[in-house]
Amino acid sequence: MARDTAILLGEKAWMTGNPTASLNPAQGGQFAYATEPAEWLSAQAHVPRNIIPIVLEVPTFFNSMPEPEYWKQAWRVFFEKHARTIEGLKAGLTVDVGEHAFGGAGEMFQEFLDVKRERSNLSISLTEKYGNVWQNYWEDVITFGMMDPESKTPLTATLEGQPIDDNLADRYSGIVAFIQPDHSGVRCHRCWIGANIWPHGNGGIEGKLDRTSALSIKELSMEFSIIAFTGNGPRVMGQQLLDGIIKTWANPQNRKSFISEIAPDVVALTKGFNQNVTDLAAQRAGDLI
Repeated sequence: MARDTAILLGEKAWMTGNPTASLNPAQGGQFAYATEPAEWLSAQAHVPRNIIPIVLEVPTFFNSMPEPEYWKQAWRVFFEKHARTIEGLKAGLTVDVGEHAFGGAGEMFQEFLDVKRERSNLSISLTEKYGNVWQNYWEDVITFGMMDPESKTPLTATLEGQPIDDNLADRYSGIVAFIQPDHSGVRCHRCWIGANIWPHGNGGIEGKLDRTSALSIKELSMEFSIIAFTGNGPRVMGQQLLDGIIKTWANPQNRKSFISEIAPDVVALTKGFNQNVTDLAAQRAGDLI
């Protein structure tokens, strides 16, 4: 059956300038007197996809630290590869309403008084890695880039040959784009550009002894400051970032095996599956068919 050409809205009305595929709401309504079988495809629901975080800028104080490339790389992979959950990115609108009496029967005439966009509150959860690597990293990000708990000044001031002219927010914060792709994964449905991103702490740290209980895996749940920008401009930026991610041949099912040979010390062992086959051939009764 040929697809109805009017099934997609295209860049019309409220979708002007937005090439993301969107169903035409004139079709697909199935809750009138009876269903519309011919419009079954237009009943497909929107299932928001997981966001893709792309780091755009890192704190500039990293350039004052020993081996700055390690500090920058850690910042990037924390957001782009290690974060298991990223929550708190919002873009909904709320309308403040006032009302006054409409006659004496109790009806009210409502007026809009203000419109606000929901504030984003960035929260990231992940499993801590061996050696307590992430809590140690964020402890130094806070104390060197932001404030030491005792001196109340950034510890970069204690580094030799690293004068601090100012401590504006770009020194200790980063900028990250959070892209929500469409169902195909190639179009940007929505994008948040998050500026002034810095941690509110490095997670709880405690020592304890309990001989009667099992040990536990360390989980981190961290809150970050963020000023979130969203709308058509950030969406266009998100599309440009997605366009730069070339997926040609990036099929995980075709990836080479991460190991390509038997380890030499295993090969040296005299017993195993292959040796069993070799021994069986050597123990044959003769060259029988």
